[in-house]
Amino acid sequence: MTRYNYFIQEGSKFHLKSKFSTALLRSLICLGIAAGLYFLLPPEKKIGAIGAGFFILFGLINLLRSTKKLTIDTAAQTIVHKNNVLSPEVTYRFDEFVQFYVLTSSYLFKAITMDSTAFLIFDQNGREKRVPVVVGLFSARPAQNAVNELSEIMGIELA
Repeated sequence: MTRYNYFIQEGSKFHLKSKFSTALLRSLICLGIAAGLYFLLPPEKKIGAIGAGFFILFGLINLLRSTKKLTIDTAAQTIVHKNNVLSPEVTYRFDEFVQFYVLTSSYLFKAITMDSTAFLIFDQNGREKRVPVVVGLFSARPAQNAVNELSEIMGIELA
């Protein structure tokens, strides 16, 4: 049995590992920054309250992102994706799969990689559907490693 870094295997199903601890840490950092902005800036300057509101929003978004679910069922040849607790589940079939895609954002003339995201691209009734899988900060390697694991699980050879 192969050990995967990004997936947990249960029979013929592979579940994307949840990064709740990372999301909780990022949320707490955002809430700490919000508290700092609110209490350290003078009340007559409304920028402290506005900035605190934004960081509270960022903290809640981080927690919401930790509820993502992605299940690959190799026996049924399906992928079930739920982006967060507020969105519905969507089922994709392996035969609708088009390609893997890694999107990388760079800074300073492509010298510094800021983030990268691995996507599964599906064609459902002539419409392109992008399913985000993994986001990596400061390197494209985590996204590429996730794509390598996905291709192995799905039985697709990378060119």
